[in-house]
Amino acid sequence: MRLHSLLFACGAALLLTACNERPENTWQGYAEGDYVRVAPVDGGIVEKLAVERGDRVRSGDLLFKLETTVEKAALESAQANLTQAKATLREAELEYQRKLALRKQRNVAQAEVDTAHARRDRAGAAMLAAASAITQAEWRLSRREGRAPADAIVQDVMFREGEYANPNQPIVSLLPPRNIKVRFFVPEAELGHIEEGGKVRFACSDCPENATGTIRFISTEAEFTPPVIYSDQSKEKLVYMAEATPDDNPEAFHPGQPVTVSLPAQHPE
Repeated sequence: MRLHSLLFACGAALLLTACNERPENTWQGYAEGDYVRVAPVDGGIVEKLAVERGDRVRSGDLLFKLETTVEKAALESAQANLTQAKATLREAELEYQRKLALRKQRNVAQAEVDTAHARRDRAGAAMLAAASAITQAEWRLSRREGRAPADAIVQDVMFREGEYANPNQPIVSLLPPRNIKVRFFVPEAELGHIEEGGKVRFACSDCPENATGTIRFISTEAEFTPPVIYSDQSKEKLVYMAEATPDDNPEAFHPGQPVTVSLPAQHPE
């Protein structure tokens, strides 16, 4: 009985050792994403949320809008001022043309023509200033909205309608598919097997079959194996972090998901 137990323990130990062995040019990693957190430039009450968690948005789509009472009033005032400025300019132009005609007939002094000319110039400058004020008012109004900077998936919405958001405080978190990558860790002895721009294969639960990626970054600093891929075989080893982006269908990789990375089969060993 004791011999059987000893044989069983030895067999289990060998099995565990075999399971912990890592094939050459195969590394453990996980999917990661660089999130884009969209925040208002100015603070205010969240008036409208146009998206929910899990929505897909296109570049330029509205994400949220802050309360705009003050900004709309400023824009309306600027528009009214521009209308008045245009009317004043038209009157000043007509008066100037009338003075010119009278001057040709020597019915008015040159000083009156000069005065009308100066009035017209002032009216023109006032109209340009009023137009600029509208541009400024529209710009301030646009700052009350948050729009998607790229095609993305809405990962989180941090506020509800009616809540107050401070300036630069994220309201919506996005994950553009182009920002999804796989981060993996290579022992120093195998570092020469990979290079930036090189190809790798991905394997994980629910990953597309024969998924491939392109290495975009290789760290120049060694680190101990991160806890997320910690094992008895790697706990004391220094590794180098590398990142690869999926060549196709990056949305199939979910941040935090374990991924096995390997060299393509045709790569020379």
